Amino acid sequence: MAVVFLLGLIGGVLVNIYLPFPIWPGSTIRMIGFLPFLLGATLFAWARATFRRHMTALMPWARTTALVTDGPYRFTRNPIYLAFELMYLGLSCIFDSAYVLIMLLVVVVLFDRVQIPREERYLQGIFGAEFDSYATKVRRWL
Repeated sequence: MAVVFLLGLIGGVLVNIYLPFPIWPGSTIRMIGFLPFLLGATLFAWARATFRRHMTALMPWARTTALVTDGPYRFTRNPIYLAFELMYLGLSCIFDSAYVLIMLLVVVVLFDRVQIPREERYLQGIFGAEFDSYATKVRRWL
């Protein structure tokens, strides 16, 4: 799943190399990009540590053994995807590429409409009412 984010990023950067389309002229945007990137990296580390504490799989294709509802999962059901989006946003600013930013929108829509619903059906199938209760209390994103 991180591969989709990576492919979108690489595609946007490659297009930007040949047809530059900056977000904002000057170097300020590049410096601003470090903030969302670092926030995303921190959120990812927190989510990963929370999964490890519960000794359940981080990767969506591996078997889930626990419904994680603490740590960053108290605020969003998808902190890892949110972390990737923040890092991606930061990189689009660091590369000063509107193409990368546009690809981020495409990736977010794909995840919101395809990947996340599939994962939610899986979790609902395993945890039933427990997941339903969690999903009514915690939003998909923020």
